[in-house]
Amino acid sequence: MRKIFYLIPALIVLLSSCSHPEVKFNNTPVFVIIIDTLRADHVSVFSKKAERTRTWEELAGDGIAFTHAYSHIPLTLPSHTTMFTGLIPPHTGVRDNIGFRYEKKDKTLAEWMKVNGKRTSGFISTIVLHHRTGISRGFDFYEDNIENKKGVLSLGGIQRKGKETIKLAEKWIGKQKDPNFFMFLHIYEPHSPYIPPEKYRKEGRSLYEGEVLYADELIGGFLKFLKNKKLYKKALIIMAADHGEGLKDHGESEHGVFLYNEALHVPLVLKLPYSERPEKKVERNVGLSDLFPTICDYFKMKCPHRMDGISLLKNKKHEIYSESLYGKFHYGWAPQYSLIRGKYHLILSPIREFYNLKKDPEEKKNFYGFSTSRKMEKELRGMVANFKEDRPKKVDVEFLRKLQSLGYVGTIHQQVKGEILPDPKTKIHLLEKMGKALSMARVGKYKDASRTLDEILKEDPNMEEVISQAARINEEAGNYKRAIELYKELIKRRPDDISPLIGIGSVYHRMGKYDEAMKHVDLIIEKNPKLALGYSLKAMVYYYKMDYKNFEKYLKKALKLNPKLDHARYISGLNDIRLGKIKEAVEEFQFVEKKNVRGYLDMHFDLGVAYALQGNFEKAKEEYKKEIRFFPTNPKPYVNLAILTRKEGDLVNAIHTLLIGEKIAPVPETYYFISLFYLQGRNSRAAIKWLKRGLERYPGNPRLLSLKSILYPHQ
Repeated sequence: MRKIFYLIPALIVLLSSCSHPEVKFNNTPVFVIIIDTLRADHVSVFSKKAERTRTWEELAGDGIAFTHAYSHIPLTLPSHTTMFTGLIPPHTGVRDNIGFRYEKKDKTLAEWMKVNGKRTSGFISTIVLHHRTGISRGFDFYEDNIENKKGVLSLGGIQRKGKETIKLAEKWIGKQKDPNFFMFLHIYEPHSPYIPPEKYRKEGRSLYEGEVLYADELIGGFLKFLKNKKLYKKALIIMAADHGEGLKDHGESEHGVFLYNEALHVPLVLKLPYSERPEKKVERNVGLSDLFPTICDYFKMKCPHRMDGISLLKNKKHEIYSESLYGKFHYGWAPQYSLIRGKYHLILSPIREFYNLKKDPEEKKNFYGFSTSRKMEKELRGMVANFKEDRPKKVDVEFLRKLQSLGYVGTIHQQVKGEILPDPKTKIHLLEKMGKALSMARVGKYKDASRTLDEILKEDPNMEEVISQAARINEEAGNYKRAIELYKELIKRRPDDISPLIGIGSVYHRMGKYDEAMKHVDLIIEKNPKLALGYSLKAMVYYYKMDYKNFEKYLKKALKLNPKLDHARYISGLNDIRLGKIKEAVEEFQFVEKKNVRGYLDMHFDLGVAYALQGNFEKAKEEYKKEIRFFPTNPKPYVNLAILTRKEGDLVNAIHTLLIGEKIAPVPETYYFISLFYLQGRNSRAAIKWLKRGLERYPGNPRLLSLKSILYPHQ
């Protein structure tokens, strides 16, 4: 009987282990799915208050839900670097989205998967994870072709819709002959701007919540695809968020500055092959640095280096270090550090904070001062003191200006020795105000935006990011005097930075002061003789001075240094139009558009001119409309679009286009064609009214005077 007693449990174990095929590393697909900017308390698996997120519920039903998972940094690039290395940000050296690149010798998850025989692929939805950051190391295929996607003038212009990213991932999977691969899939919903489909908009539901539900639907469709391909059951799947979102719980609308629960607490589910479930829910604290060691642990693989993370499958206590240097780097505010140990959360800042997450998950009652808080503070200060102080490196100036033109924060604060940095809690209202100003600028309300940014600078003149954005916005608004003042202030503060020199040169160029523009371009070349953009800008100034010999000389220099430089290719196209090489011009402009849909001031206008010269008026109109969308204060596209619309016999819309242009960016031609078109429509009263208005503004303009002789033949 005793023998039977011992054999029965053994038989049960044997039967359970044979209930599915043997799991082998080389026949198990591994998926890491990251949903950007998703708070744990907006996922129904982790909060009873959240609307139902069915995909998370279904995956958690087949896997293990980690109810207390935390991000180590509320920023996309450094958080992903931590996930892919098992190292916290001070050990990866990647501390912000801008000015950092992963360059450590420690292998990434993709590199380790590849070393161990898996094919590797990555599909991303934001330019922040572009291959130039080093995050793509180890991927056989990394799909980051995002800049060419159509979008409005906002951060949305440098993200890809999750639906499109998933489609590309599914296409890649469809080409695989066996399941021996590792895939990283990233979608940007529900990152701002929040634009959920209509079916997810309803009264009482925020736009953020709508995007959360839409993201859930998108991933649900992807998991269904895996099931149809017979991959889901055998797969190891990790699904998480890189960080959360402030939603003004502590004054911050989005994320990056603060380290409160809403920014750090993330959803995390691990589905093991064939839905093995050693536990249904895990309530101990875990971090995103645990993902890499978990995969190694499950497959009994040695980790390639010592990691800060611990396998999610090990029942070990875990304290979570988090940081944010974002406020320091961009605004000159004090850095933030935090430590979560058990139920306690210490936030180290000039105004220190200590919370009991079990009793107060919304972190409303600050209990700093107790012995536990002081002990944790001492330990955290010791940790931080031992970390290397990484500083952002210079970013490619053309790429940086491209990000800034899309409303992305890119300027790095030049800290002065001995400068006392303020607590972000006392300054966060300024960041919110800045966000509103940038939103205004995105829809062409440049005057309102510049006024708001000036108000911020009155309160805090040291916010260099605000100075930079105000300079750019005033330039776009045509407030050239103010733009020059702001660029000069940046040059004074940042003598080694080329960006404000480019800005001030651009303003003088727009003003037609080509000699002044040339002086600043020469300073750029003096500071960096190997910068292709410097020679391209010099070529452009020569082009507008009609010195085509020097234009060609410096354009060749620029293209020799960088044959794919956007700006050089644009002015090549401009020159092709001058030479009558219309087909070549179109090709050059299209090259630039593929890399960055917004392009440069006048680029879409010039492309419209090229199409019009080819007789393709529909495409010409499309390009004029794009120019208006991206550069609403450029007067030229309004005039040309109106002329083409009139040519098609639509007098009403032709006049309407000119009236919009007159409000935003009037020139003599605006008044000339409004008056002329009203005259053609036999409305002489309106024609006279607009001619008078034009002559009041431009009294000596020959074109307007020529029309005056028609309307007033006896004067």
